[in-house]
Amino acid sequence: MTPEFLLENEKQLGLEIDALTAENPTAAVEFVVNILKENEELFSHSRAVSACLARLVSRCLMHRKNKDGMIKALSENEYLRSVYFGKLNTYKYSLIFTAKRVMRKGDVEISREIIDLIKNNPYRDDTAEDYSERFSWKFIAKKILDSQEEYLKLSDEIIELLK
Repeated sequence: MTPEFLLENEKQLGLEIDALTAENPTAAVEFVVNILKENEELFSHSRAVSACLARLVSRCLMHRKNKDGMIKALSENEYLRSVYFGKLNTYKYSLIFTAKRVMRKGDVEISREIIDLIKNNPYRDDTAEDYSERFSWKFIAKKILDSQEEYLKLSDEIIELLK
C-alpha cells in the first residue's frame, strides 16, 4: 500500500476489521498483523501514516468482541506487541488502555518489554505536555500507576518497573 492509499482508505479498512473482529477475532488479529508486515516501510514514513496503522490495530484490539483476545494477542504475538508499543505513533490513551490490561496479567517479562518499547518508541516526545497529542513516558507511567489503586492490582515488581 502507498501512504496515500492507506490514508484515503482507512475508514474502509477499519470497517473490514470491525466486521472480521465481530465474526472471528483471531482472524482479525492475523489480518491486522498481515497489514503491518506488508507495510513496515510506512512505520516511519510520517506521523499521520504511522498513526493510521496504529488506529487500525487499536480498532481490532479494542473491539467489543475482542476484550479477551486483546490480552492474548498482545501477550502471545511478539511482533504485534513490538510494533504497537514500540514502532507506531499509537494514541497515548490507547497505549495506556492496552498496557494496563496486559500488565494486569502479572507477567513481569512482558510488562518490562512493553515499558522498554514505549520508552524507545520513535514517536515518544518527553517534552510533550499532558494535554498534547504527543506522549511522554512520564505521562504514560503516571496514568498507569494512577489507575493501579482502583482496580489494576499490579505486582510490586511491575510497579517498580513503571517508576
